[in-house]
Amino acid sequence: MGGNSKGDAFIQAFFPPTPNSSPTTASVPSSNPPPGDGFTSDEIAEASRPKPAAPWQPAIEYEESDISDLYPGPKAVTFMGRVCNIFDLANTPKTPRSSKGCVKLCIKDDTGAITLRLWYASARPDLGLGTLVSVWANHVSNGENGSLSSTTAPLFVSLFPERDRSCHLMIHEKSDDGTLCKRPLGHRTGQPLAGLMTLHNFIDGGCDISDARVLVVVKSIGAKERVTRKDESVTENVNVHVQDNTAEATLGLWGSAALSPFGRIADETLTKSDVITREQGWKAGETVLLLQCPGCKLSRTTYLSATSSTLIDLNPRLPDADWLRSWSARQHIRASINPTFPVNPFDLHAIKYGPLRCLYTIADLDEFARAAPKETFQGYLSVLITEVKLLECSKRHMLLCGECCTIPFFANALVGRCKHCESDILLRLNPKLIAQVMDETGVAGTGKLLLSDMAWRELLGRTAEDLLRLGHGAMKDLADRLIFTRVTLLFGWTGDETKAGGRICVLGVRG
Repeated sequence: MGGNSKGDAFIQAFFPPTPNSSPTTASVPSSNPPPGDGFTSDEIAEASRPKPAAPWQPAIEYEESDISDLYPGPKAVTFMGRVCNIFDLANTPKTPRSSKGCVKLCIKDDTGAITLRLWYASARPDLGLGTLVSVWANHVSNGENGSLSSTTAPLFVSLFPERDRSCHLMIHEKSDDGTLCKRPLGHRTGQPLAGLMTLHNFIDGGCDISDARVLVVVKSIGAKERVTRKDESVTENVNVHVQDNTAEATLGLWGSAALSPFGRIADETLTKSDVITREQGWKAGETVLLLQCPGCKLSRTTYLSATSSTLIDLNPRLPDADWLRSWSARQHIRASINPTFPVNPFDLHAIKYGPLRCLYTIADLDEFARAAPKETFQGYLSVLITEVKLLECSKRHMLLCGECCTIPFFANALVGRCKHCESDILLRLNPKLIAQVMDETGVAGTGKLLLSDMAWRELLGRTAEDLLRLGHGAMKDLADRLIFTRVTLLFGWTGDETKAGGRICVLGVRG
C-alpha cells in the first residue's frame, strides 16, 4: 500500500490531472475578471474614431488662370469654374488600387472648358451640374485620341486629393452668389448667341449641326429610378421634362448627374437659409438649361441625353434665358389649378370706400381688358350663380386643391403631402366649386373666378375647415341655397398673367 501511495504521488507531481478528470480535482474558476489594458470603453471609442482631415494648405505658389489660358505641361495652376457635365468612369486594370472610383467632370468658366478626372478613396464628392468649384493642379495634359477629353474641352487634368497633397478640389457652398462663371461660351453682350436655335428647329434637323445649342426650361422632374444594365451594374436615372415656346422634350440624366435636380445634402454647419437653398435643387418653371451639343433620339417623344461633348449651363446669364423664364411663369400660372391669390395689385379699401365705384358687366370687363391689356381694373360685378359643383366635388374628394412640383393635388383636407418632394402643401378651396356665373351680357366659365379666403368665407358663410365638417345633407342644402343666387363681387383684374393667370380675382362677396 505504501509503495502504491508513493507511486501515485510521483505521477501526480509530474502529470497533474486535467480539469475534467475528476470532480474533486477540478479547478475552480476565479471570480475576479482578467486584468485589462488600463483604458476605459470611452477612451477606446475615442481612439478608434477616425480623425477629420486637416484643412488643405498649398505647399507651393499656384498661378491663378482662366481656363482658356491653360496650356499642356507641368505647371502649378489654379482655376475656378462650374460643373457642366459629369460621368461615372468604370474601374479598369489601370485604376489605382487605393481608389474607390472616379468621376469625369467638365468644368467651364466664362472663357473655356476643361476635362477633369477626379479620383476618390472614401466617397464620391457631393458634386452636381452647376456646382462652383476651384481646382489646384500641377499638370495639364492633352487628350489622347478623344478618350480622356472631348472636342469642347480638349485639355484635361487628373486629381487624387486624398493621396496627392499637391492637388486639391474645393466645392464652393457659401461664397457663390449665383453670378460667377454663368456666361455661355462665346457670348457677347448685345449680340445673339451663336448656334442658338429653338427646340422645334433642333428636332427638325438642327440636331445634325455640330455646335447646336438649345435653351429650355424645366417643366417637371420625374422620380429617381435605379436601373440594372446589361453588365448587371446598377445606376440611377431621372427624366427631366423640358420645353420652350415651340416644343417639349425629355432630358435623361444618368449616374451621378441624376442627383443634380434634387439638390445637395444639407450640412449641419450651414445656416438655415443656406440649407433651404441647397435642398431646393432645380425648380419646375424657373430653372433654365442651355444645352450645347446634346444627344438626340427621335421617336414618339424627343429624348435628349448628355454625351461626352455636351455642355449644360445651369441658369446662364443670357437675355433669352430671362425671357424664357418669364414665359414659363405665365404658362405655369395660366395652367395652374389653383394659383396663389394676388394681393399687391389691388386695393380692397379703395373698392369699398373710394369716391369712384365702378360697376362693370362681364362684357365691359372683356372689352376694357382687350383694349388695355397691361392695365389693372377693379370694381363691382353683379352676377347670377348658375352652376354649383359643391356636392360633386365633395363626393370625389376634390373640395380643396393645390399644386407642388407641377403635380396637382385634390383632397377633402386642409393639408396634403407631395409625393415627389415629400413636403406638406397647404390646400385651398377648389375654384371649380362655382362652375359658372353670368349676367345680362356674358358668362364666366368654370375656373375663371379666383376667390380669396375672405371671399370664400363670405360666399359660403363658413371657413374651409367648417365646410369639411358638413355632412351629405348639409352640403346639399348649401349647394341648393347658392344656385341661382344674385351676388355682387368685389373684383380685380390685372393684365400680368404671372400673378393671376388671366382670371377674375374676387376679393369680397356681397349678397
